[in-house]
Amino acid sequence: MNDPYDGSSPLNATEQRLAAELTALADSPAPTAAADTAWAVRTGRSRLMRRRLAVLGAVTAVAVGAATLNTAWPDGRSGSTTVAAASATAGTAGLPLGPDTGRDPLVVQGTFGPLPAGFDTVVYNKGFSGQPGMSQAKAIGPKQTNATADFNRQLLFLTVYAPGVEPSLDSGGAGPRYRVDTAPVNGRPAYWVGSAPDNPAGLGSDWTLRFQTADGRWAQLQASYMSDADQVTDVVVQVAAGVRIEPQAVAMPFTVNGLPAGLTRAGASLDYGPESGNNRAWEASVIFMLGDKSISLTAAPDTAPTPSPTNPFGFPVQERPHSCRSSQGVKLCVEAMDGEAPFASIGGFAGLLDRVTSLGTDKNAWTTEVIR
Repeated sequence: MNDPYDGSSPLNATEQRLAAELTALADSPAPTAAADTAWAVRTGRSRLMRRRLAVLGAVTAVAVGAATLNTAWPDGRSGSTTVAAASATAGTAGLPLGPDTGRDPLVVQGTFGPLPAGFDTVVYNKGFSGQPGMSQAKAIGPKQTNATADFNRQLLFLTVYAPGVEPSLDSGGAGPRYRVDTAPVNGRPAYWVGSAPDNPAGLGSDWTLRFQTADGRWAQLQASYMSDADQVTDVVVQVAAGVRIEPQAVAMPFTVNGLPAGLTRAGASLDYGPESGNNRAWEASVIFMLGDKSISLTAAPDTAPTPSPTNPFGFPVQERPHSCRSSQGVKLCVEAMDGEAPFASIGGFAGLLDRVTSLGTDKNAWTTEVIR
């Protein structure tokens, strides 16, 4: 069986798309919100430069047929628009969630409800924005409409702000941003972060809807690689109306029998769906810290990856020190950017990997009681 972490293959399609997202961030006259930018940079850096040091997120979404919603325009007009809703697929159907018991490293503040047709991969992550308690969700949809780059996908980002925090309109010097009020979402205030007082589109061709949740917090849903041709305002409003805002522990495909002394949790992620990293059905990851050194535990189906034919940055992908084993159809790997030596005090890679038990590939057997 080929080792999916050997680092010798070119970047895969997921990594190519992340390269494009990072390029778009750099070139855009209007960067996304600070947490989103940090998230994208973290994601791109870890996948493009560290290969497998971290991945992203998880899933809850199911709907059948079409959903009809009332859409409010910036001038107050409203109209009825039909947006195709997703049918139940392996990529979006019922990943187990549960209450936060303190044992799951992946606890998120917001989860997706029904997603539009074509959004078949959902990603949840925590701790990768430079803020250990910050979580974010990402839904990956169909290819960008009329795009020249084959790997650009329509994207939705969900961010939930801390209690008492109202997000700023400050763009960091990229240009003015305006509050463009729109119809309430679930009866509560909502507005677009627009490029003009009467234009809900963002300066960088992103569309950002902010809406207040039932507990008073603000949430933000941002669309990228989408346009009027994709009914973007209707899609964003529909998805925002269906999100679930409350702490939820996302089930993981392994347990860890205690942590070695000095090792602390720094972040966690789960991709679920066909657009997961390395073209697998899912990938899960937890990042730990020992002092200032990071080490990751990653799990994925034990199948050979499908490599991409080109490297968009033009440099060879370097192999990262790692140790892997397979159990119940799952490949478990421990990897560190700085190699194994800094982790001698916990027994090296084996000191962590030997504590891990695979729960197999059936998501219904996964658990939120991860660290035991």
